[in-house]
Amino acid sequence: MKSLYLTGAALILSLQAPHVYAYGSSSSSSGCDKPSFSDFEPAPNKYLQSFREFSFVTSSNTAPTSIEVNISFGELKQHFTAKQLEITPQKSGRLLVKGKADKPLGHGFIRISVKAHSKPGCEKTDGYLLRVQ
Repeated sequence: MKSLYLTGAALILSLQAPHVYAYGSSSSSSGCDKPSFSDFEPAPNKYLQSFREFSFVTSSNTAPTSIEVNISFGELKQHFTAKQLEITPQKSGRLLVKGKADKPLGHGFIRISVKAHSKPGCEKTDGYLLRVQ
């Protein structure tokens, strides 16, 4: 009789296991692997004498044509599309992104915002502040 209970319990557990795996696999297949940004230059929260050029690195899953950068400096706002940026693929698959403001900026706070996606609907935005003395 004891072996009948053990067999029944094993059968019930084996029947419910696929439901657990199906739930886990469905959530991971719809997951989003967002791009990441690193190696910002100038570094975040840095004090500068003037600002004009910037660069950063994106993860290898970033769609190069989706990269956008916005620079805000008081009333001045400058928008860069992928076509206006210098985007260089690295051996690792990551992308080195460089850009240059129209003119040197000084005396105030600068906000740099970066946006890109790895696939449609999988977007990430990041940003940081600089202080120019």
